Formats: sequence, structure tokens, C-alpha cells
Amino acid sequence: MKAQYFFLCLEAAIRKIPQNLIMCFSTLAICLALGMVIALIRTYRIPVLAPLLDILMAVTKAFPANLILLICIMAYTYTFNDIVTFLHLNITIRDVNLIYIAIVGLIIVSLPGISEVLRGGLLAIPKGQFEAGYSVGMTAFQTFRDIILPQMFRVIIPVLTNSILTLMKSTALVNVMGVSDILRGSIEAATDAYCYLEAYVAAALVFWVLGFMIEKIGRMLEARFNKGIRQIS
Repeated sequence: MKAQYFFLCLEAAIRKIPQNLIMCFSTLAICLALGMVIALIRTYRIPVLAPLLDILMAVTKAFPANLILLICIMAYTYTFNDIVTFLHLNITIRDVNLIYIAIVGLIIVSLPGISEVLRGGLLAIPKGQFEAGYSVGMTAFQTFRDIILPQMFRVIIPVLTNSILTLMKSTALVNVMGVSDILRGSIEAATDAYCYLEAYVAAALVFWVLGFMIEKIGRMLEARFNKGIRQIS
């Protein structure tokens, strides 16, 4: 492995970090919002919706991530002209940044897992916490926001951190959609010199650093939540 090619690939991989971070944390934000709704429906067994979501989550979890991403890009390609015609838009397929399609695919990949993490957090909170909120005159929303959510996130931070790490690693799969990311940028830099080993090692190093930072932040949040609980005790 030659150092000059390694650093060339490493530089190319580093330039693509913002792209992966945008995909990761945009997906995370949407998955947390949708996942919370799904978790609430499945935890409190809303009629009709809960069984349907049980089936949908089970089916979605059965598909490999790269297969879902390929289906998303193919569906986008095949239906783009029909959608544009229906909406009377004057754009071509090249005018749309594929990162948006990648985020949709990553949401489908990550939503079941993140939803299960949130549901596990809800199940870990005793039902008596709602009664405690009602007893001091709080509404259901206030009780959920001020009592349930803080306790729930304290419980799920370690598992949620692992889900974020998995999501970050999943962003390396978007190159099958033609989206430029850390791995694709590193490989493109290696093409002229055929230094693919250097490219893969460089991309792996960048993902390792990002994963280390995410895990570090997760542990800091976990320690902060636990410190708050100890102070209250």
C-alpha cells in the first residue's frame, strides 16, 4: 500500500463527509418523528392502525438495505416522467439531486429499527407515570412531554446511539444509487492509479472516526442524563 495514494484517497473521502452527515442526520430526524408516532400507535394499540403497522414494520425489516435502495432508485427512474407530467413541472431527471432519493431509501431502511427502539423506551416507563402527571393537573400531552419523554430518552440513549452508528454505516450503501459519498469519493480518487486497497482503507478510517465521534457523543449524553437523575435522587 503506497502512502501517496492513501492520502490522495483519504483527502477525497474527507471532502465527502458533509454529504454523509446530511444523509445520516436528515434521515435520523425524520425517523425519530415518524418512529415516535408509530411507536405510540403500536404501544397503546390504536385499533386498525396498530395491526397494520405491525405487519408493515415486519415486512420492511425483512429486506436487505441495498435492495431497498436499489428499488427506490429504480422506482424513481421509472416514475419520474409520469410524476413531472402530472404536476406540470418543467424539470428533467438531472435537475433533481439524488441525495433526496437516498434519504427516502435510508428512511425506509432505518425507520423500523428506530421505531422499535422508541417503542422499547415507552414500554420501559411504568404506566403509573401518566397517573402521576394527571394527579398534579397536567394534561396528557404535558405529561408525555415533561415526564415520559425525558425518562424514555434516558433509557434508549445507548441503543439509539447504536442505531445512529448503523445508519451512518448504511450511508456507504448509497453509492449503488449513484450518489456520491465517502466510499464513492475515495474509489473515484483511486480509479486512475488502480489503488483500490488504499481507497477502501481510507474510507474505512473516515467511517471509523465518524463512528467514534458518534459513540463519544452518545456516552456524554448518557452520562449527563444519569447525572441529572442522581442529582434529583
